[in-house]
Amino acid sequence: MQPLEQRLLDILQHHRGKERAITVSELQRWVPISTRKIRATIARLVTERRVPVASTVHPPYGFFLITSAEEAKECLAQYWSRVQEVAKRAKILADVVQEQFGVETQLELDFDAEDR
Repeated sequence: MQPLEQRLLDILQHHRGKERAITVSELQRWVPISTRKIRATIARLVTERRVPVASTVHPPYGFFLITSAEEAKECLAQYWSRVQEVAKRAKILADVVQEQFGVETQLELDFDAEDR
């Protein structure tokens, strides 16, 4: 595990459950890097290290380690909703681009692809 990943994981160990979520701003006080880098590192913790880190869009906002099936379901519902909205927007944009520029695009999602 990379040092930055380990540092964020160490911090997240103190933020188990959505009621103890930590914001990106608070994480920056402990690890003075950009919010983009924090988010990317947390994404790697989930996708490469398989750490059950969630985020919440309801107060208290922030990241936390999942501690229950309820928290997991809530987080996954939120992510799938985002996927659905982005896919809808991509399909509409693909239709517009095809109509206006004659460009066809592949409209498939490959969830089993290896990390790129």
